[in-house]
Amino acid sequence: MDIRALRYFQIVAECGSYSRGSELLRISQPAVSRAIRALEDELGRPVFRRHGHGVTLTDAGRILLERAQLVIRQLEQAKAEIRSGGSGPSGTVSLAVPPAAGQYLIPAVAERFGRMFPNVFLKVVGGFSGYIHEWLVRGQVDLACVHDPLPQRGFGIIPLIDEEVFLVGRKGALPANSEQIDVEQLADLPLILPSRPNASRRLLDSWMGPLRTTLSIRIEVDDHTITRALVKEGVGFSLLTRCAIEGELRRGEVDAVPFRPRAYWPLALLTCETAPRTELTDALIETVRSTVADLAGSGAWPGQSSDSGAPSRQSRHGRT
Repeated sequence: MDIRALRYFQIVAECGSYSRGSELLRISQPAVSRAIRALEDELGRPVFRRHGHGVTLTDAGRILLERAQLVIRQLEQAKAEIRSGGSGPSGTVSLAVPPAAGQYLIPAVAERFGRMFPNVFLKVVGGFSGYIHEWLVRGQVDLACVHDPLPQRGFGIIPLIDEEVFLVGRKGALPANSEQIDVEQLADLPLILPSRPNASRRLLDSWMGPLRTTLSIRIEVDDHTITRALVKEGVGFSLLTRCAIEGELRRGEVDAVPFRPRAYWPLALLTCETAPRTELTDALIETVRSTVADLAGSGAWPGQSSDSGAPSRQSRHGRT
């Protein structure tokens, strides 16, 4: 199978268009089409479904993309290591992280990792935990920071930090004189939540299931920026960590109250045990772990540092 054709296929799949893909590759569109057509002939199956606005992946195309991304990244890493010779490690290593956690984590990680490996390109992508897990499964990233990961065969969980969860609302909109809030009170509030399988929805499901209570979900939003904007406008309430709303709290735009008993979201580093581990991957793991521990220890990141040498703490509610 031609690695060049796989590269063309990957770019077209990511762009969703032959024309945009060829522009990015700086190769004529007919040349890209011929390479992918030869790939389809070899596979005996079409990899794209063509329509008026571009292309989408077929089932065969989705399988090929998952495998191709991993193969291409491994080949690029090998090429970089060989070219670097004795000048130290080089290449690319990637990390996916939720946006709120990334605001605390990535600046310090980028500085530390860049100082140790100046010839390495660090790629960071942000998104909700459900999407991040999928990127790791598909081989699109080397490591993933996710909230409350479920144990799954083939994946390793390295605990990082436990962040307290708060009910957040527009300034003055939360129940009066409440220093803490009971889970049962959520049933009376219009909520702004991410869609399943996000960690916060799993948290709520685990809380509300025994109570047999229906929540009033006003809007589903898979973007923290939009969620915070809706909360500030008084459209509804949401469940967020302190680091997600630090700026709004400082400006007096929102109020946040803890739950009774206290509730926490564990943030962990997720690794794919079936993918080859490289020196760069191991170094990034250690950099993330030490950075989180230092930030939590200094109070710069609100939360309790997890013991990375102990099993992951999966309790979501009721831990004191």
